[in-house]
Amino acid sequence: MDLSVIIVSYNVSSFLDQTLATLSEAVNGLSTEVYVVDNDSHDDSVAMVRRKYPWVKLIESGSNLGFARGNNLALEKSQGRYVLLLNPDTVLRTDTLTTMIDFLDTHPEAGAAGCKVLNPDGSLQLACRRGFPSPGMALYKMIGLSGLFPKSRTFGAYNLTYLDPEVVSEVDALSGSFMMLRKEALDQAGFLDGDFFMYGEDLDLCYRIKQAGWKIYYVPNTEIIHFKGESAKTVPTRKSVRDFYTAMHIFVGKHYRKGSKKYMPQWLVIAGIYASMGVVYCVRMLRRMWQPVLDLVLLNISLVLGIVLRFGLKLEEAPAYSRLQWLSIFVVYSMLYMVTFFFTGMYHRYRNDPDRSLIGIFIGFLFNVFIVNFIKEYNFSRIASFYCWGFNTILVSGWRFLYQVNAGRKEHGAGESAVVVGRLEDAVFVRDSLARDEHFISEVIGCVESSKDAIRGRELSGLHVLGLVEDLGDIISEYRVQTVLIAGSSVPFADVLRAGSKFGVMRPEFKLIPELNCNGNVENMNNAVLTLIDIKPS
Repeated sequence: MDLSVIIVSYNVSSFLDQTLATLSEAVNGLSTEVYVVDNDSHDDSVAMVRRKYPWVKLIESGSNLGFARGNNLALEKSQGRYVLLLNPDTVLRTDTLTTMIDFLDTHPEAGAAGCKVLNPDGSLQLACRRGFPSPGMALYKMIGLSGLFPKSRTFGAYNLTYLDPEVVSEVDALSGSFMMLRKEALDQAGFLDGDFFMYGEDLDLCYRIKQAGWKIYYVPNTEIIHFKGESAKTVPTRKSVRDFYTAMHIFVGKHYRKGSKKYMPQWLVIAGIYASMGVVYCVRMLRRMWQPVLDLVLLNISLVLGIVLRFGLKLEEAPAYSRLQWLSIFVVYSMLYMVTFFFTGMYHRYRNDPDRSLIGIFIGFLFNVFIVNFIKEYNFSRIASFYCWGFNTILVSGWRFLYQVNAGRKEHGAGESAVVVGRLEDAVFVRDSLARDEHFISEVIGCVESSKDAIRGRELSGLHVLGLVEDLGDIISEYRVQTVLIAGSSVPFADVLRAGSKFGVMRPEFKLIPELNCNGNVENMNNAVLTLIDIKPS
């Protein structure tokens, strides 16, 4: 048998469907077996595989074993002379498997090889070729030197950005999203380490393969698309971050032994790992705190404006308060508003809702007026408080209103043009179905046909074929397309993949319609509900 393909899946039914659809084309002419290990998904992954891909060997783990242990369940059964570890959110070209097998056949020293891995926008996914991590690499990445000097062999060592992405290269490690292994090398190095749950197992395996005397290659002769992180989206962000840095700790403890001449002391490496984790947590916390911080700044700006409007620019008519008294006014005023904002849901359920902010501002104003009236030490001005209410309404509610309008335009594509990639019959179905969806108000302007035999300019129900998939880049630029709808049931993803790097300066949003069975039947349109999945580059 030429190849055993192993896919570990968790709650990504729609993406798994697309992966298996393209895989079924890529295995033509090869002697293969395909395993799908389902890690106790709660969606319809298992039923979908059984219904649509009966030739797949389905293994139900019964619990979420993680990536390494899930793969090991199938590795124990695999019979191919090569084994491919493949993520369930990938799209293969029809020549991907044959190209990689041919490379390994002609490079007997290669224990593993990985192809070029692209983001959905056609850019290179840097994780597809890596160096083994070290404290220096972590430092350069954390302080931004790796981004500033990507062509430096020192600063760009982790993602090997100094290498030409179009040239075959020997590398330290590959991405687990697509890793083709020689069975002989795998038998020598051993299976994936089950101590790794979701990250680091690919690095660890590559390290052991190289220790066993094999070489590892990055092969850009073919490519895949990887919708990176789809499985991780079902895991809480905090746990995902913790799993990543725990994996790095395990890797260092396992391979960077004390006394090694090549690397710094192990304790220093581990300290760097957790320092980096601390930075990530702080950055994430700051991203979550930007709204309260912005509100706090705007509240104090409103108070300053209210005081100036009431007492004049030089505060000639202001009470003769000490600096401590003025400070207490600002502190109490801010605290009352912020506490009110929190308990009215402005920082969780209604964080971007301008209407809810009006309620929070009004309640905060009432609290301030109450204190101004009944607490003598705080009795600076009811009129100034009233002015503050007006300024807060403009500033605090105003930015939420603008944010919501802008977010709504981005989410729903207001005023934007969209094209459907697929058959013209399916494109008509998609257009008419979305016309009844009040949340999608982009205009579908045409179809990009997936068939090589399609006729440019063909018309059906007022919708025209603008071109073929090979013309996608030019169509996006010419028609200034902001949204590309991929009708997954009929699109040859290999062709979309080839066009993926030709979008130029236009970077449209991609939305995947995972299953489309209308077949041009208008009667099926009455109860159609299209699921649109955002495809975003990592």
